[in-house]
Amino acid sequence: MVESYLAKKDPDIVILNGHGDETCVVGQDGEKLFILGQNTHLLKGREVYIRACRAGRQLGPDIIKAGASGFIGYIQNFIFPYDKDSIQRPLEDEYAKPNLECSNQVARSLLKGNPAQMAHQDGMRMFRKKLDETMTSNSRNSAVATCLLWNMTSQIAL
Repeated sequence: MVESYLAKKDPDIVILNGHGDETCVVGQDGEKLFILGQNTHLLKGREVYIRACRAGRQLGPDIIKAGASGFIGYIQNFIFPYDKDSIQRPLEDEYAKPNLECSNQVARSLLKGNPAQMAHQDGMRMFRKKLDETMTSNSRNSAVATCLLWNMTSQIAL
């Protein structure tokens, strides 16, 4: 399905939010969207952001090798704490929101027309801002700060 969409719409930017590992990114219902060495050529000439665990390790470099203009992803698992009572509303969840805002900043920057490296830096600025806010607040939840730091150091741009 993603292949036909790319062929039909030919977007300059591809933003994926799913599950993954070093060799693939998976979308809805477990559909493998991009697989190392198989269909990454479809991303040639595009700015790519994949918010999925470990997609930045092997898949990201393969996407760049296949001709993508830029890539942003994570070399470790993308993690965030959450309140089980807010699972359907993550941006209203005081635990999940800071990490999601930081990663969403990357997507917003790309959508404004910025190249991957600049979008990555915009995300890094947001991570630092949220870390500062978390560390100076009266919040006793160190999991938020721990996850912010983890995701920040796991995000890469190629």
